[in-house]
Amino acid sequence: MDFSEIVCPHTGVSAQEAAARALVARDHLGGEVTAAPDAPLPARRKALIEDVRVLTGLLAAELSARHDDPAARVHASRLAHDAHRATLLSDEFAFHAGLAMRALDRAGHPD
Repeated sequence: MDFSEIVCPHTGVSAQEAAARALVARDHLGGEVTAAPDAPLPARRKALIEDVRVLTGLLAAELSARHDDPAARVHASRLAHDAHRATLLSDEFAFHAGLAMRALDRAGHPD
């Protein structure tokens, strides 16, 4: 599935973009993923949605709180906030962003 084609109509952010920002938060800011692979499908879906929302929110908060070189951070901060807002506006979009996050993670860490 091409997650770059799934776009939030309100923010213009694709599910793949939101997923990439969530992974940045997880890998560089110490965010955690709570979705357990052995949980029932509805619980995994809910946890995946919550994970991507928390991670994109963590990145948005981190970028807006930084005071070093604000000119360079304005664009990144706006993009992070748009990604987080997109995940909050729709469970379906957040779920697709979560699936994209898993796909990107697997592509970056092949077993």
